[in-house]
Amino acid sequence: MTIDLVLKLAVIFGVLFLAMFLRFPFFLSCFIAAGAYAVIWPGAMPAFVFGQTFVQGLSNQTYAAVIFYFLLGAILNAGGLGDRMVRFGNACIGHLKGSLSHINIIVSVIFAGVSGSAAADTASIGNLMIPMMKKQGYDAPYSAAVTQMSSIIGPIIPPSTTFVLIASMMDLSVRKLFLCGLLPGIGMGLMELGYSVYISHKRGYPAIPFGGWKNIWTEFKTNFWALLLPVGIVICLTVGIGTVTEIGAVSCVLAFLIAYLVYKEMDFKGLAKALYTTGRQICTVLSMLAAAQVFIWIIGTLRISGKLAAFMAGTGLSGTAMFLLALLIIFILGMILETNIITLVFLPVLATPLVAAGVDPYVFAVAAAIVTAIGLNTPPVGALLYLTAKIADTDAMKVAKESIPFILALLLLVILMVFFPAIVTFYPNLVL
Repeated sequence: MTIDLVLKLAVIFGVLFLAMFLRFPFFLSCFIAAGAYAVIWPGAMPAFVFGQTFVQGLSNQTYAAVIFYFLLGAILNAGGLGDRMVRFGNACIGHLKGSLSHINIIVSVIFAGVSGSAAADTASIGNLMIPMMKKQGYDAPYSAAVTQMSSIIGPIIPPSTTFVLIASMMDLSVRKLFLCGLLPGIGMGLMELGYSVYISHKRGYPAIPFGGWKNIWTEFKTNFWALLLPVGIVICLTVGIGTVTEIGAVSCVLAFLIAYLVYKEMDFKGLAKALYTTGRQICTVLSMLAAAQVFIWIIGTLRISGKLAAFMAGTGLSGTAMFLLALLIIFILGMILETNIITLVFLPVLATPLVAAGVDPYVFAVAAAIVTAIGLNTPPVGALLYLTAKIADTDAMKVAKESIPFILALLLLVILMVFFPAIVTFYPNLVL
């Protein structure tokens, strides 16, 4: 790696981080960094590249799926789906010690099948569960911690907006990547449930009287359509009934009809509000995607991925060791950068040498997504950390401390995935 290349990288990333530190939006930060590169090294980046790559960055039809799944999450938040899942979960396991903690995790696993977003999960489940847990005597920091840590299951279990972005940046099949996330996502839920059971018994968290099987049946009938929707989406993805985008579009229509006609908890005014919310989210995401393409063009012309692959190959490290090193880098980046920045800029660069070393790109994508999602819960940036702390009205650092056992459990799962990749690939290989 020459001095000139190191200097170019220092300027590009230095300006990018400086712009973000000054609170410029990510897409503007990318353009500022690219502009600095073009000015300092005239001729290295033709002016037409800015417009051309920006437009090409929006031309991927896969991004339509992102729009529909964001809209689906907004409709479900407004339609009260999370509330209905909690009611059913309470009827089933409310009599167990720490039942609300367990329900929080289980509902996040189910809700992940329709929201596909950690933020959507936290916004819906957190505002419902955290006050309820505090009222029943749970510690406020723990209530926030279990909510934020279960919320990151959302980007892993299909459908997942994060996986759509990763698939587009790494040129992978969206459907296969969705299915690759199913078993690891369930594994995340089981790991978190294990700790939840342990800590609930240790601290003596409360339970409620068992309402009987009749109550369970009543809640099941009442909330049947809400429970059926996530199951139906996963089945459609597995069987291949339509493309990922088509399934997302149909799911939005069905979710609105269920909320409007069956439960009558949403009207056209609520739909308009969901569309407005989705529009704002999508404008942010698509502008980031387009700007990232300009940044990635520079990385491509500098041949960073190839040189990084050659460098890592020259170290003599095995593919497994390189995999673990890449995940460590992502974990550190997750503490200081937003997840979308890591997904759009760093994952494609890190993937190239790993694939060349024999690492399955789908296994890397899922493992990297989990590690990146953990960054949502770690200071100093962790968006979910501060969101749940605010809902629980407690100190964010106390929430971070309560989150450590959950984080260690998830990192253990990621390490198992590295050494046993079948955890990721078994299900898609079985059904595809």
